[in-house]
Amino acid sequence: MLRYRKFFISIIYLSIFASTISSYAEEQIEDLIDIAESKGKIIAIIEGSKTITFDLRPNEKVLWSGSSGYLGVFLTDQHFFVISTSLNAWQALPLRLDESGKGAASLSEYIALLVTKDRAVGFDATSNRFIETQLPLQDELLAAEVERYVAVVITSSRVFGLAAESSAFTEIFLRGGETIEEVKLTYSKATVRTSDRLLTFEASGSTWQEYRL
Repeated sequence: MLRYRKFFISIIYLSIFASTISSYAEEQIEDLIDIAESKGKIIAIIEGSKTITFDLRPNEKVLWSGSSGYLGVFLTDQHFFVISTSLNAWQALPLRLDESGKGAASLSEYIALLVTKDRAVGFDATSNRFIETQLPLQDELLAAEVERYVAVVITSSRVFGLAAESSAFTEIFLRGGETIEEVKLTYSKATVRTSDRLLTFEASGSTWQEYRL
């Protein structure tokens, strides 16, 4: 009986969680996860009550960590670890040998983002899964930023957007000779100004919109 009660409570919580996201409100969101590293373990304390640990591999080194809103993150030389308030275990994305020590991680209340030389990986607190896209070979990484409900990754030939509750990155190609002039993110919108166009991506939409300058 207790198991079923916990299940229904979890369903109610996730429904409230999803409706909060769909409104794209700009109210302050409290950090609900505290994280720490100790004695070869990464630790998450969720809402001050539930403690979840994970044993790192021998000699595995933490390179970056952070927590915000519903997410906690550790980037090591071997994994990208993420946990949300609705999970009971750390989620681990293995890094390839050529990615070790070369990835850049960033975090908002709903989205965790990792960018390496050839892929971008997002983690959405609503779906609790990693979302990955390949970056073009030989491209230069120009920018990688994340705000509450949106993230943007820009290379020398493409612009990628990721929104909370989405299942994939959305991309738009840059034209020959087109250069990036400005990148601006708000809670729910990414705006990229190039030498030729104004590109916008909203958390409530699924495609990039473009306006010629």
